[in-house]
Amino acid sequence: MLDKIFSGGFVGSVGKIIDELHVSEEEKGQIKIRLQELENEINSKQMDINLADAKSTATDISGILQRSWRPLIGFSAALAIFFEFVLKPFIVFFLGLFQIEVGPLPQMNMEQLMPLVMTLLGMASLRSFEKYKKIN
Repeated sequence: MLDKIFSGGFVGSVGKIIDELHVSEEEKGQIKIRLQELENEINSKQMDINLADAKSTATDISGILQRSWRPLIGFSAALAIFFEFVLKPFIVFFLGLFQIEVGPLPQMNMEQLMPLVMTLLGMASLRSFEKYKKIN
């Protein structure tokens, strides 16, 4: 019975179990309607939570982290690109210029980083377009 609950959506799964119960069609219909009402109520409460999170002006560490995770990811990606394409070549050049031997410098995995950067740039341009069209 548990595999039926976890195999799909809650209402659909419970609805299938209700269909197997030995009750009248009217009672099955009433149970399904009540389950749908409960799911709608849960979804409504979750939307209220999401809205409250979006409007949060909390100044503690959790509020700061909640609002700053996207800029932090963008800043981290920018630092990695700066290191790989600007700073590392200069370091290698100056170390070679003064004939200083060091081990290999860290290598950034650009194959994984560039899709993230392109996604961030795409989302930023999409948000700019929304602001231009005055869409909230």
